[in-house]
Amino acid sequence: MNPATTLRTRRITGGLAAFWAMFALGLSGFFLIFTISGTLPPLITYMVGGDPVIQGVSAEAELAGVVPGDRIIAIDGVPLGQLGWEALAYLNPIDPIEYEIRKADGALLEVELSPVLQKSNWLSFDTLVHVALLLVSLLYVVVGLAVWWSKPGTARAWSLLLFCSSMCVLLSTGLRAEVIPWSMWQLMAMLPLTGATTFHLFTTYPVMPIWIERNRRIQLIPYILALGIAVAVLLETRRLPAENTMSDLAFLYWVGVSFLALSILASQRNRSQAEGLGARVDLMLLGGLGSLVPPMLILLAAFFLNTQSSWYLAMLWFGFFPLVAGYAMLRTSVFDIRALARSSAAYGTATFTITGLFAIAIASADELISRYGVDVRSVQIAFLFLAILAFNPLRERLQNLVDRLFDRDRAQYRRVVREISEAMVSMLSLPEIGDRILLAVTDTMGASRAMVFLMDSDREEYVSAALRGSWKVDARAEVPVSHPIWSRLLEGREELAREDFEEEADLELRSQCQSIYDDLDVALMVPMVFREDLLGAIAVGRKVSGEPLGPADRGLLRTLANQSSIGIENAMAFDEIAKLNESLEARVEERTEELRETQNQLMQSEKMSSLGQLVAGVAHELNNPIGFVHANLQLLDEFIGELSLAQESGAETSEIRENIGKLIKRSREGTERVKDIVMDLRTFSRMDQAELQYADIHSEIDRTLTLMQPRLKNNIKVNKFYGDLPEIRCYPGQLNQVFLNLLMNASDSLQSEGGEITIVTALSELGVRLEFRDDGVGIPFEVQSRIFDPFFTTKDVGSGTGLGLSLSHGIIERHGGRFLLSSEPGRGASFVIDLPLDARESES
Repeated sequence: MNPATTLRTRRITGGLAAFWAMFALGLSGFFLIFTISGTLPPLITYMVGGDPVIQGVSAEAELAGVVPGDRIIAIDGVPLGQLGWEALAYLNPIDPIEYEIRKADGALLEVELSPVLQKSNWLSFDTLVHVALLLVSLLYVVVGLAVWWSKPGTARAWSLLLFCSSMCVLLSTGLRAEVIPWSMWQLMAMLPLTGATTFHLFTTYPVMPIWIERNRRIQLIPYILALGIAVAVLLETRRLPAENTMSDLAFLYWVGVSFLALSILASQRNRSQAEGLGARVDLMLLGGLGSLVPPMLILLAAFFLNTQSSWYLAMLWFGFFPLVAGYAMLRTSVFDIRALARSSAAYGTATFTITGLFAIAIASADELISRYGVDVRSVQIAFLFLAILAFNPLRERLQNLVDRLFDRDRAQYRRVVREISEAMVSMLSLPEIGDRILLAVTDTMGASRAMVFLMDSDREEYVSAALRGSWKVDARAEVPVSHPIWSRLLEGREELAREDFEEEADLELRSQCQSIYDDLDVALMVPMVFREDLLGAIAVGRKVSGEPLGPADRGLLRTLANQSSIGIENAMAFDEIAKLNESLEARVEERTEELRETQNQLMQSEKMSSLGQLVAGVAHELNNPIGFVHANLQLLDEFIGELSLAQESGAETSEIRENIGKLIKRSREGTERVKDIVMDLRTFSRMDQAELQYADIHSEIDRTLTLMQPRLKNNIKVNKFYGDLPEIRCYPGQLNQVFLNLLMNASDSLQSEGGEITIVTALSELGVRLEFRDDGVGIPFEVQSRIFDPFFTTKDVGSGTGLGLSLSHGIIERHGGRFLLSSEPGRGASFVIDLPLDARESES
């Protein structure tokens, strides 16, 4: 429909609804006046479901077996649903009235009762309740018209006017339905219609669900169903005997659709927060849950339990809702209902509600138990005992429910604070802490932007360590430590907004501080203080929804800042320790490298020392072939002279040539011997610890034996039992030093009396096994445990450094091998070396 047609439709339907409400209200008031004086019917009723439920009875009716809670089926043979103008006869009845009554157990009772006079005491209280209900009905129609007059033609004012009008009719005709013409049908028709107007109201205001915005015709569905139920009720009341199936359905439809409407509004809370309507949604929900739901639940209990208690008093509870709805629609800005939910008034209301529920439960139990002849007093005592035990837990649960519904942000904030508190314990990275803070600020609070400033001691600035939200990609802020905003944050130790500087007398300071907020486009600066130091601050922008940052938001930010300051201090301390560790590691590495160099030099010195002990023997070994070559050169010179003379005289030269060839061959052998000795010396003395290489262990042992040959010539015999060994990956020069040390120690132990040195090689589980065994004097038991200690020696002073076996032990261990000693005094010593086929990288 176009706007003009829509407005015209709203005016017509709204006017008809208001007219119907005022007519029903006036009619009920008119008939109330007639019931205040004179004779009255002997039964007072109120409507629950399809039948009027008896609330008050005269003395005669009580003697006849009529009790509150029974239901009137017909009066003078006419079903209540068919009573029209003839109902006027019962305003001030004169003749006895015949009632057909259904008991609680379903039995039918027919009684004839005489009218009573107004002076009877049982009537006065019900009259006051009737008057109160009329006032509540009047309140509904007044609020509906006031909002319509203030917001004419708007969808929310129209929906509220329809709802208020239907509630006015419902409440004003709920009592004494049997004396108001057509009130039964009017009431039964109004129940489903009120459910439809309730659905219309809560799906229109404060926020319309998206699925209804897309198709407004959905709001017509409850009206169509309500119209169908109303027609069915009318047809049902025309049948004899009358049934109450559709009447009961009308009552249940009203309650069910109303609950559905409230649940739809509750489902829109998150969306309403984003659109800035959160406070209005909370207010309407509070009104619905506090004013509509409790009386509906009480009426449902009366409908299903069929008890005799004064349930109609609950109808007065409906009176709070029009005040709430009118306030929400007429006020430009509404108070934050979440603050009310946290106030002591909420706890008082919770206490009052629980007390009322216990009272209702006791009354209901009395009614139900009394039907079975059980002592009511014992039941009351039991209920009182249960109430004492369950009161505090129920009140806490009810308050938690209110918190979750109307203060979900606070509950979410508590969860976020708990999560961050747990996370800060394990976070030691400043960027990670900053990102975690901003995630909580933007996602939980809905802030449009946020930034974390942290102190940079080296630059003496507070710099942006993390940011989130609507910033530029390269956004970065740097504020000097000397800026007055930091001193203000540290002094106050609480969040500051731009407005907090409005009354600052120092105009320059005010301008400097406010420029921070303007440049960053933020609403709050929250300090992160640890002891007496300002570690940084959280800059928070405005909410995406446009709502101001409320007390709960500020409380969350303060808690985040306090928790974060501890985490930041821990992270800074961790960084400092990490830097110290790096420095310490560098110093340790430097010292370790120095030790490596010293150790290498020591090993080389020990090697040179060992070679020094062999110099005399090696020199003798070199002198022999050199002297031999020198003598051969002299003979060669003579043979060359003889060859020249023979050639000149023409004599035979073959014998001379043969002798020259022999001399050259023997000289070549001598030089090869010199070359081999020099090569062995050079190989043995090399410093090749840097790289691993494959080597033949047997060749390395033989090379060492070659150098040892001068010391082994006299009376020492070397036995070699070589196994079939593969080449191994090792440091050959280092192993040569080990072999030399073992062979020199063995030869030293055999110098006096001579003996044998046995070398055995074989494969082993580790790789290869080498055994160097002698039959010398052996090593005493008491010194064997110290044999590998540095500077320990069993030789005479000046005969050894005590480093040979210690260095050898270290070399074998660096190869990943084992070095073992077995010796008995007088029976020689045996050193066993186990080496892997592939040595690990040397750490030396």
